[in-house]
Amino acid sequence: MTKERISRLRKRFSNNYEAVVITNLNNVRYLCGYTGSNGVLLVTKKDALFFTDFRYQEQSQKEINGCAKIVIVKNGEDKALFEKINSMKIKSLGFEKTIEVCRFLQFADYFKNGKLIPTENLVEWLREIKDMEEVNSLQAAFDIADQSLEMLIADMYLGMSEIEVAALLELYMKVNGSEKPSFDTIVAFGSNASCPHHQPTDRKIKKGDMLKIDFGATFNGYHSDMTRTFYIGKAPAKFKKIYATVLEAQAKAIEAIKIGEECKKIDAIARKVINDAGYAKNFGHGLGHSFGLEIHEKPAFSPLNPSKIECGHTYTVEPGIYIPEWGGIRIEDSFYVHQKGLHRFTNFPNNLIELELKRKK
Repeated sequence: MTKERISRLRKRFSNNYEAVVITNLNNVRYLCGYTGSNGVLLVTKKDALFFTDFRYQEQSQKEINGCAKIVIVKNGEDKALFEKINSMKIKSLGFEKTIEVCRFLQFADYFKNGKLIPTENLVEWLREIKDMEEVNSLQAAFDIADQSLEMLIADMYLGMSEIEVAALLELYMKVNGSEKPSFDTIVAFGSNASCPHHQPTDRKIKKGDMLKIDFGATFNGYHSDMTRTFYIGKAPAKFKKIYATVLEAQAKAIEAIKIGEECKKIDAIARKVINDAGYAKNFGHGLGHSFGLEIHEKPAFSPLNPSKIECGHTYTVEPGIYIPEWGGIRIEDSFYVHQKGLHRFTNFPNNLIELELKRKK
């Protein structure tokens, strides 16, 4: 699979450069399977060379598995990289424009007789289309998240803090096979839920609170993402009405997701439901995003994105309504687009759930 990905990358080469250096470690992983924290990949029209140091010698040999020649260096992989580039008489080199300025300046110093050509989304564009190996890893990550949320709900009790709930959920994800959380787990009680990306505090949960949880697990480097909003006790009419509005916005958007449709149209469908309900000012973020080796990837459901849905894309669909000093409701599910329709990664119910928590014995 990795050899095929490198082959696809070569087909995207510009005539402006003879080779490309890949420094983004997620892109390196996608192309050659390497999961370590230090390394750089050089891809020419015929060869692929991976540069790292002694610490990752065994790991790279196991993971790269022949799709690139491994070069173990002693004095910095960038120096060895450009010694090799210069010896190959390469005069024009593509590089990822996301590299740090200091590293670019080092590249320029090592490549004084050549031309550096910035590239944008060269590998990321390939990563937009997920293959079945990736889909299987994603599903495993979502299964871990589903199972962990069920365990959390069974063990929660009144008086737990946001920090404690987040920590317990992350523990269960780890026990169930997650490599790490997809991102910093969001747990918000009551009025704290009005902040879309609230950071957990020592606020304790009580009856009459809403509970918003946004979290994800990782498996084989692939990220899951799900948000659920619960109510502790019997939900009042206002909460039920807003929850129903968010759920309707999500359902109508999901129904409209089809190959060839514009991303901004999907966003507009959900946004219209929320706007018509009188909450136009309370939904200020995009409807969703892609995910994979990173939690936020392209393309996205956004009012500004005219790109079209393709077979192989992944998307979250996460409308929300956020009201200062009251709280916020977000419902997020995630999907894979294929020729026959949508595959839903998230299995945990998204209907309104009222939790009857008790005090710790």
